[in-house]
Amino acid sequence: MIYRFGVFAYDSDRFELTDTNGAEIPLQPMTKELLYLFLQEGVGQLLTKAVIVDSLWQGRQVSNAALLSQIKTLRAALNDTAKPRQIIATVHAKGWRLIPEVEMVRQQAAVRAPIATVESGEPRSELIGEKPSIAVLPFRIIGDRRSPNASFAEALPDDIISALARLHMLRVIARGTSFQFGNGNIAPSKLRKALSVDYCVSGSIELGGDRLVVAIELSDTRDDSVVWSERFEFDPRAVHEIREHAVGRVVHEVERQIPRNEAERLRISAPKDLTAWQAFHMGSSLLYRRGINNIERAQAYFTRAVSIDPDFARAHAGLSHTYWWLLLQRTLHDPGDAPQLMRQSAEAAVDADPDDPSANLAMGKALSLSTQRDQAPEWLERAIDLSPSYAMGHTQVAAHHAFAGPYEEAMKHGELALALSPRDPMRYSTYAAHAIAQFNLGDIQAAAEWGRRAQSVPHEDLMIMVTALCAVFLAGDKQEAAEIADNIRSIFPTVTISGIERANPFMGDQVRPVVQAILSANGFH
Repeated sequence: MIYRFGVFAYDSDRFELTDTNGAEIPLQPMTKELLYLFLQEGVGQLLTKAVIVDSLWQGRQVSNAALLSQIKTLRAALNDTAKPRQIIATVHAKGWRLIPEVEMVRQQAAVRAPIATVESGEPRSELIGEKPSIAVLPFRIIGDRRSPNASFAEALPDDIISALARLHMLRVIARGTSFQFGNGNIAPSKLRKALSVDYCVSGSIELGGDRLVVAIELSDTRDDSVVWSERFEFDPRAVHEIREHAVGRVVHEVERQIPRNEAERLRISAPKDLTAWQAFHMGSSLLYRRGINNIERAQAYFTRAVSIDPDFARAHAGLSHTYWWLLLQRTLHDPGDAPQLMRQSAEAAVDADPDDPSANLAMGKALSLSTQRDQAPEWLERAIDLSPSYAMGHTQVAAHHAFAGPYEEAMKHGELALALSPRDPMRYSTYAAHAIAQFNLGDIQAAAEWGRRAQSVPHEDLMIMVTALCAVFLAGDKQEAAEIADNIRSIFPTVTISGIERANPFMGDQVRPVVQAILSANGFH
C-alpha cells in the first residue's frame, strides 16, 4: 500500500519513505513504525502516548524523553520542525495528530516484479535470503554414566532433531554431523565456524537420586547469547513422558523464539532492503503483539516476503493468518475481500509446501469460515499430525471441538497446547476454548473460571472477550460482566450484536439467542 501525504509517499510493502522526486528518506525502524502508525490512524485522529507506547514498545515503561525523541526525529525527516507544524501537530497534554490528507493507493502488482524477479523470471536468491540453520548437540551427562538412563543424553537430542525437521522453517543439521562434537561442551561461536549454523540447542542430563534433571538452552551462535532456556525435573521412571514433554517444549520455543530473535537483530541493524526470510521474521514477531496496527504491519511484511518468493509457504500461511484476524476483529460490518484473500493465501501455502504444518493450519482455518466448514477438521488434524508439538495447531483443534464437539477432545488438545507453551502470549485463545467446551458440557462455573483466565492475559481479541463476558454473566457475576462489556466498547466502539454474530460463524442456533440476550443486557444493540 502507498500512503501519499503532502510531498511524501510511504510504501508499506517496501518500508520506504520517499519525497516528491522519488528519493528515499532514511529512517530508523522504530521511526518508520511511528510514521506508519500515524498514517494508519488517518488525518486528524489523536494518537495518545499510551497508544504509541503500546504499539512501538509493546506497553513497556519508557520515558517521555524517548517518546519525544521519536516524534522529533520523525518531524525532522518530514521537514516539519518549524511552527506552526504542517504535518504532525501537538495536542496539548493529550498527544499528536496528523495534519495533511492521506491518499492510499494499492500497488502490489507494481511492486512485485522488480522486487521478486530477475530477467529470467526466477526469484533472486540474494533477495530470498536463507532460512535459519540449527544444530542440536548431544547432551552432557552429569552423574553416574553407568545409569540405565545415560542413553537419554543422546536419545533426547535425537528426538529433537527429528521434530525440528518437521517444522519446515529451519535448516536442521543432521545427527551424524552435529553429534561429532562429543558431549556438546563447545562454545556456540565455535560451532558456527565449524558448521555455519545460526543457532544451536544444547543441554545436560543430571543422573542420580530420585529426580532426573534436564537443562536445555537455545543459543545464537553469532554472539554466544542464550535465546531461551528451561530446566525440567522428572521422576526417572517416567522417561517416555520426559522425552515427549521436553521435545514438545523445545520445538515450540524454537519456532516462537527464533523469529523474534531474528526480528530484534534486524531492528538493531536496520537493513535497507529486507530479504524474504527477514520480512517473514519481522511479520512473525508482530503476530504475538496486541492491536490491529501490529497485524496490519505483519501483513505488509508477509506480503513483501511472498512478492519476493511466491513459493514461500510459511509467509503465505502468515498472510492468511492476518486476514483471519482482521476478518474476525475488524470487518464486523463488511468483510470485503478478506475471506477470499485468506483462502487464496492458505491455498498458496499448501501449493508451495503441502507438508508444512502452518500451511495446513491456515487451510483449516480458512475452510472453517467458509461454506466448506465440514472439511476444516481434516486440515487441522493434519497440521498436528505433521508436527505433534505444534501448540498453535492444538489450540485451533481445541477451538473447533469446543464448538462442534466432542467437547472432551477440546479439553485434551487445549491441555496439550498449554503444556507445550505454558507462557504463550496468545494462550487466551486456549483458555477461551476451554470455557466454551465447559459451557457446552454444562459446567458454567468452570466455564466462567476459564473465561477469567482468558481475560487475565492482555489481548484485544473480540470473540475471546465476548466468550468471557457470556461465561461470567451466566455464572452470576454481573459486575465483572459489565466491566468486560465496557472494555469491549473501549476497543471496538462501533461494535453491535449483529456485527458480533457475523464475526463468529461458529455460533450455533441454540447458543445464538443466549448470547444475544447477554449482550443486550450489557448495553449492546
